[in-house]
Amino acid sequence: MANIAPFKGTRYNQGKVKDLSKVVSPPYDVISKEEQDELYKMSEYNIVRMLLGKDLPGDNESENKYARAKKYLKTWQEKEVLKTDPEPCVYINLQEFKLGNKIKKRIGFIALLKLEEFDKKDSSVYPHENTLAAPKEDRAKLIRSIEANLGPIFAIFEDADRSVAGLIKNEMSSKPIVNITDNHGVRNKFWRVSDKKTLDKLCGYMKDKKLFIADGHHRYEVGLGFSKFKKDPRYGYILTYFTDIFGDGLAVLPYHRIVGGLDKARLTGLESGLKENFVVKPLKSKTGLETFLAKAAPAEARFVIYTAKKFTGLIFKDKTGLDVTVAKNLIIDPLKNFFMDFTKDLDYAIKEVDTGKFSFAILVNPVKITEIRDVAFRGSRMPQKSTYFYPKVLTGLVINVF
Repeated sequence: MANIAPFKGTRYNQGKVKDLSKVVSPPYDVISKEEQDELYKMSEYNIVRMLLGKDLPGDNESENKYARAKKYLKTWQEKEVLKTDPEPCVYINLQEFKLGNKIKKRIGFIALLKLEEFDKKDSSVYPHENTLAAPKEDRAKLIRSIEANLGPIFAIFEDADRSVAGLIKNEMSSKPIVNITDNHGVRNKFWRVSDKKTLDKLCGYMKDKKLFIADGHHRYEVGLGFSKFKKDPRYGYILTYFTDIFGDGLAVLPYHRIVGGLDKARLTGLESGLKENFVVKPLKSKTGLETFLAKAAPAEARFVIYTAKKFTGLIFKDKTGLDVTVAKNLIIDPLKNFFMDFTKDLDYAIKEVDTGKFSFAILVNPVKITEIRDVAFRGSRMPQKSTYFYPKVLTGLVINVF
């Protein structure tokens, strides 16, 4: 069902760029302004200059970050800072990282995925989150300017018989062509596979798979729209990282909400109305919060509201539901005149409320990977920023230039 293809990847020339850790970056949508500045300083060839360029004084319709991205790509290719592999390949990416007290490894591969419409009877690709117009407009301007996929979308499949895993692990016996540690302490090892028999096997194994998108919903939709605009088969694929739902290193972190703009009266009104839909449990401390969340029963929606030194545990009276969906429908959506941010960092969420920058925080459990799969495969959607897959797939190890 999933139609994948090897491709001639464009990669940094290690003869010109000695330290690849200086030129890669996280995906565009998790880069803060501070990290953007840091990446700019790391190298004149850091891919962030194309991926998430800076707005400059005097920018206009013809001279802007999207036009500069196009110039960077062309210039770096002319200088052979970026070189395209001579034959179609699939690229294996092993990420080693620490989560809690454990060292984990996530194995995936990067190839092209044929774009298709969602929500059709014969679909093989499923989303799990809703998208927003502004990020899609931004990514559409970039792809139209540079005609390239810079960062892969992140897709998950089920390798129940371990056929894909066996094939990939066999290809990892050689020395990786890249072995770097990124800005966030994640070690990335990278292999190139060009053997046609191996590639044919891999593509054949993937044909019976259904996929759901973990990260990259906006880019997928933009890629699909761009392919329709171009009406050329070579634009009908998108750069994709694939990993197995049964793999040891597939980690989903909680994505907390922090909400601002409420005065004391509105906040008091919100708190007093919680008992209508929730069993309310006052908690004494952050330790109590963690214990409360850990006791969530399967399919039970429970989360914590934090306001000015006060933790309040909430258990949804209807029992079933996803934390983030229940919180959105019953707490966030009824609000007016507010602003919101998202963070995977519990301490940061608490601190932002303590400083008065935000009015309250909604602190949640991570969504289970099987819950995400089930939401996707039944054609439903979760609120935006419901999941934080960790670690993120690096941008810049390989790109796809049309």
